[in-house]
Amino acid sequence: MFNTIKKIPYKERLARSWDITKKTFAVIKADKEILAFPILSVIFTIGLFLLLLFPFIITLLVQQVIPPITVMAFFGLLFFFLEIFMGVFSHAAIVHIAKTRFEGGDATFMEGVKAALNRKGQLIKWALLTGTVGIIINAAESKAREKSGVVGSIAKMLIGLAGLAWKIVSIFVVPSIMIKGTGPIDSLKSSYNTIKKTWGESLVKYLGLNVVERLVGVIGFIIFVIPAILFFLDGVFSVGVGFIILWILYITLTKVILSAADTVFDTALFMYADTGKVPNSYTKEDLDHAFRVEKK
Repeated sequence: MFNTIKKIPYKERLARSWDITKKTFAVIKADKEILAFPILSVIFTIGLFLLLLFPFIITLLVQQVIPPITVMAFFGLLFFFLEIFMGVFSHAAIVHIAKTRFEGGDATFMEGVKAALNRKGQLIKWALLTGTVGIIINAAESKAREKSGVVGSIAKMLIGLAGLAWKIVSIFVVPSIMIKGTGPIDSLKSSYNTIKKTWGESLVKYLGLNVVERLVGVIGFIIFVIPAILFFLDGVFSVGVGFIILWILYITLTKVILSAADTVFDTALFMYADTGKVPNSYTKEDLDHAFRVEKK
């Protein structure tokens, strides 16, 4: 449908991304409970780590039969998949609240939780599927890094493209689960068909808030990392460590906030592609140019 869209210059991409970011944060301002979900997800992840740490250490100390590597693998995978599920659940609740806002309603925090709980079966299956795919891609990347020369470069490029393709194709899975009630496989198909129908088959990059996200990362690096390096070089290690801690907090906070914003915008995109109606707060142009398309 939009295969004739040409490559957008960087300045225009930045302007569009900034405009989308402002509109998305206007939605979050109206539904401030949206921010509670990613923050609670981080808190629960830390709590889960501490909760699993004790039985992990006890198991290592008292076990006589199971090899330590097996114990580490078990607890590592358990933590990995539970962490993914908490992230998926958080996104699902945000999708419900954003959808309600776009339809003119005003969902509460608990309504978002209840809506996600009503889809817990599909969300658990999706967390297992996307986590497994992530493990496979990471393992393939590790193998590719071990290879040198042309073969290694080609392998890394192909795996990188595969990871990008998975990220794009799966972008509407959670909105599909929450809005249409489909299972993970049908939602994955729906996500792919939605993108293909609305933005065409020649997608090379998802735009959205990405340009602003990278700019925020660069700003944080300039404000915190560069001074930290200078203080380390000058021998003032305590101040340098302080700047590094501030940088970590900055990255965590911005990631939490922008993650929620991404979910809100993705929900608007899915609703637009699924129904043809432009959700409140955005314009048709915002949504049409959410993806960059290869120049034919």
